[in-house]
Amino acid sequence: MMEYKCDLCKKSISGGVLPYSEHVEDHIMELIKARHPDWVETDGICKKCYEYYKNELRGK
Repeated sequence: MMEYKCDLCKKSISGGVLPYSEHVEDHIMELIKARHPDWVETDGICKKCYEYYKNELRGK
C-alpha cells in the first residue's frame, strides 16, 4: 500500500489522503485555508485532520 504525506499535519499515512470534493463542507475548507494559506484542495487531507477541523467547527 502506498504512503502519502498529509500537507496539513505532515504525517505519513497509508491508504492515501481524502481528496477534496464538493460534498465536503465548504466551511471546513475555509477554516483549513485560514490556518494553512498555502494548502490547496487538490492536495487532499488525511482523515484525522478532516475530523479535527470538523470538530473545531462544532466547538468540540
